[in-house]
Amino acid sequence: MPITIDIADEGPPKRQIIELAFSELAMAGYEFGRTPEEIADALSRLNAMMAEWKGMLGVDLGYDQPHYGVGNPDGLSGIPHETLNTVASFLAMRIAPMMGTELSPQVKANLAMSFALLKSHYAAVPTMPRDSYTPIGGGHRTGVYSGPYFHEKAEILNPPAEDA
Repeated sequence: MPITIDIADEGPPKRQIIELAFSELAMAGYEFGRTPEEIADALSRLNAMMAEWKGMLGVDLGYDQPHYGVGNPDGLSGIPHETLNTVASFLAMRIAPMMGTELSPQVKANLAMSFALLKSHYAAVPTMPRDSYTPIGGGHRTGVYSGPYFHEKAEILNPPAEDA
């Protein structure tokens, strides 16, 4: 009988996102020590940013949002690994005023491009059925539907999510 090892990957740790954000600001952890207050403030900004992306922009990366407080910085984030650089760079933009610095123009240009790619890949696109009086078209055979109009329902276009 073969042995199967299942490794649950829940994304990079939140501390890794925070450290990448500080290094984006040229404040690497080995050079500048982090106080617990800086880590907690960066984590609360990360939580707020991810809630904003999900609620206002419709970009759900699966971030593990804490139920109360700021959460544990050593906990797993839940975001995909390919989004790590974009999330860390945007967090750097959010914490830059707190550290008295700002991002370079090159980093800002990369941010715009990477966020456009992230939104195009992870944003939920809502669908809606056609109006019941939308004609099917002249080349459509009759008899397949009950008439020359579309008959779509929202449940067909947006099936309910299945719980695994």
